[in-house]
Amino acid sequence: MILWLVQWLAPPDSPLRALEYITVRALLAGASAFLLALLLGRRIIARLHTAGVAENAGASDSAEVGRVALAAGKHRTPTMGGVFWVSAILCSTLVYANPGELLVLLGAVLVVGMGAIGFMDDWIKWKHEHGRNGLSRSAKLLASLALTTYVAVSLWLIGERTGRPEMCRIYLPVLKDLYASPELLGAFGLPLFAVFTSFVILATCHAANVTDGLDGLAAGSGLIAFLALTVAAYAVGHFVLADYLSLPFIPGAGEVAVLGAAAVGATLGFLWFNCHPAQIFLGDAGSLPLGALVGYLAIVSKQELALPLLAGVFVLEVGTSLLQILYFKLSGGRRLFRIAPLHHLYQLRGLPEQKIVARFWIGGAVSAALGLLLIKVR
Repeated sequence: MILWLVQWLAPPDSPLRALEYITVRALLAGASAFLLALLLGRRIIARLHTAGVAENAGASDSAEVGRVALAAGKHRTPTMGGVFWVSAILCSTLVYANPGELLVLLGAVLVVGMGAIGFMDDWIKWKHEHGRNGLSRSAKLLASLALTTYVAVSLWLIGERTGRPEMCRIYLPVLKDLYASPELLGAFGLPLFAVFTSFVILATCHAANVTDGLDGLAAGSGLIAFLALTVAAYAVGHFVLADYLSLPFIPGAGEVAVLGAAAVGATLGFLWFNCHPAQIFLGDAGSLPLGALVGYLAIVSKQELALPLLAGVFVLEVGTSLLQILYFKLSGGRRLFRIAPLHHLYQLRGLPEQKIVARFWIGGAVSAALGLLLIKVR
């Protein structure tokens, strides 16, 4: 919005013309989202306390994990922190990004939609269940699948109608001249692209949800992924950088970097309250849109196949969880790990929570750096 005001009202030689630069607006979006998250966070945490919207820490799939959470004083800690996290991102993006860019609007729709699904899940848990059961798995899956399919089809149409076929292609890391082109498959192209895009977004949603188990773990891991993917989105949206790095040039992706920067700022603001000992948890209202936005930034920046490195902690967490489930079913009831996801394993070994989270952050930062290195060596 501020971009339109500057273009309409500021004279050509005005210092306000600096706001036409994406980097300036991205930095302002991050700073504004951080401050807004701090302002909203205090008020919303107080209201959630008053309303009794809190985590039932003892209601875990594992009795051992439940006892550890209760011993750590996590019982009755407010949840639904994603409400002010999402609000900070949207308000900041609305002010600093170009609202006429369809890629930004589509990202905002995805964040709001996933936030609404997560909010309903949290609301049902608190209002009706007082435990861990919220929306049914089928209801949550169908709603999420409908939303991600809408996003995928919209991306396809944007690429088709604006002459941006790169938007619908899948690029391999390192190999600059090798990519998959679903648009060449005729009637099969769109369904395949929709399946792939939905898989990326839903996988990151589930991964963020699984990771959200220790104070600051999901938010801090998301922060690292947002930083890396925001850089990647800016690079593919900048003609000179895209050419230098042998990346596809995606007009409009630079404006999505403003959305990514807002996510960085809002996540820092959320971590202010979520670091140990946590005053509030993300809840599904936060973990689902967080994961969805990570996936969306990867899709827009054409880094879907580099995502296992750029969001390494999420992949590690969900990977151990899936391996546990598969091994349990194939082995007739035996377990591959004592417990999954991985952070719970260290938790039950008695490692201090702060140390577990810090080490996961360090590992995530190293992994994201390697993911960015793949962009450089194309």
